[in-house]
Amino acid sequence: MAKNILLTSGSILADNPITFTISPSVPKDTPSFHRVVVEVVFDNDGNYDVIKLNEPVTKEGTDVSLDVSSALHAVLDSYKYTPDPTTYPFVSWYVHAYDEYMDSNGEIHTNVGEVFYPQKPDETGNTNLRCIAGAFSDMVRLQSGPSKGVISFTRKPNSLPQPVVVGDTFIYTPPYKTEQLLSNSPTLVPPTSVSKEITQEGLQTIGTHQLYALPATEASNRYTIRFINLFGVLESVSLPKAYSRKMALTTESYIVAKQETFNSFSRASVKKQNDQETWNLTTDPLDESWLDWYLHEFAMSEHAWILSHGIWIPCTILLEDETTIQDDTNTNMYALSFKVVIDINGSLLL
Repeated sequence: MAKNILLTSGSILADNPITFTISPSVPKDTPSFHRVVVEVVFDNDGNYDVIKLNEPVTKEGTDVSLDVSSALHAVLDSYKYTPDPTTYPFVSWYVHAYDEYMDSNGEIHTNVGEVFYPQKPDETGNTNLRCIAGAFSDMVRLQSGPSKGVISFTRKPNSLPQPVVVGDTFIYTPPYKTEQLLSNSPTLVPPTSVSKEITQEGLQTIGTHQLYALPATEASNRYTIRFINLFGVLESVSLPKAYSRKMALTTESYIVAKQETFNSFSRASVKKQNDQETWNLTTDPLDESWLDWYLHEFAMSEHAWILSHGIWIPCTILLEDETTIQDDTNTNMYALSFKVVIDINGSLLL
């Protein structure tokens, strides 16, 4: 039988590896094949769904290791993000592992020994592990041990206050009060993003964020973008208005064939599409910490919306093929230029 199962690395963030080490059984005779089957079992509103993963036993008597995060992705990746503050989903799960092998007589043995992590669930499911979408950066993972707890849901620096405008709604996700570890995640509460209206000018603090609110008259000169950050939660930024707008129309010519007569002919026609606009924006002056944040957090977001005419329009944030991060010959503050591709066709003014 599978002897035991140990959680060897991971966090409550399902987009990073979550690994288990399993000690397989050792059959009396050398098997024709031998594998460990790992069932990742999800609590789906009281009904359990199963994703099976397999790991071959290449040498009898040795442990096998398996990353189960891909199974968690299958559940969490179906979530549809929106630009509205919300409570984010979590997945409740446990691991059920056992051996399968074929003996020298050709008989297949399955469900040989069963081990569970964290334990065989009861009817309440209160012992299940819990994970949320999101990930730590590679650098944070390198600086950590096999596991790391989660407290904060932002990587925004506080080296400079964030510019906002009176009348804006600032979006952030409050941190946990204590560090949340995968090993004690059965009691995990999922994060909730919240909104806070900016009502006064000047320097102020909201949550852990330092802000500087510009007068309401500046609203016509700025855009607000909401996006999903690396931790899988909603954040917002205020940026100067676009300094240019472009459109890359595509045209396809073809011939409309018809029965020709002496004075009527087949004619050329054209199909035009992709009248999406691309807006060129630049940030306010930045220091090095904020430049890194815009490059490695904001620009890497896969879900973003820009506020235009009171509507949150889906958009895609793009950088140039190559961006200079540091230039020691330039002593000015940094600024980052980037593109916002509007993900709908047509003008936002018509």
